[in-house]
Amino acid sequence: MPETYSPKYRDYPLSNLIDTLRMVRVTCRYCKRQHNYQPSDLIQIFGDVDVDSLAKRMTCEDGGRAHGRLDVVAFVPTGREAVGLRIRRLVAIKVNRVPVWREDPAP
Repeated sequence: MPETYSPKYRDYPLSNLIDTLRMVRVTCRYCKRQHNYQPSDLIQIFGDVDVDSLAKRMTCEDGGRAHGRLDVVAFVPTGREAVGLRIRRLVAIKVNRVPVWREDPAP
């Protein structure tokens, strides 16, 4: 009996990119904005997730979700490409703390 076709899908986490000196390129199809990231910076924000799942997690800074899904590609910069490559680095993560109050009834 022939085997049924099922696509072979394996997750490729961001930590695998660090070992092979790869980077992540994120491009917005709508506004053509492109950014290059170090995988270690993205791990601090999103955790060690699959590279393909970043397209759902990230949004365009200019238009948000209205611009649609972003293109996320893992790549190795070649010598010519690495010369003028601008890399976005993580400086800090800001956490917005908002207090929530409730009123206790008088005794």
